[in-house]
Amino acid sequence: MDIKFLLKQHIVTEMMHESNPDILDDDAVLIEGGYIDSMNLIQLIKFMEEKFGIKVEDDELDIVNFQTVNVLTGFVKKKLADS
Repeated sequence: MDIKFLLKQHIVTEMMHESNPDILDDDAVLIEGGYIDSMNLIQLIKFMEEKFGIKVEDDELDIVNFQTVNVLTGFVKKKLADS
């Protein structure tokens, strides 16, 4: 399972309404950069929980955990390793 690809593909297709995941740089700042908004963030968390079988806890709802595709990938990998 390529976590980074799945996250990036979801953000690009479902939130940016584009078809090519390569248009989003892995280090692009997602929220402050305008790629996703607060409603998209809720949808992204739901996607992550369902797709990867993780639970994002209230104390993890910090913007630093959702900054870039690379940060998100690390966050999911850590959650999977801890479970």
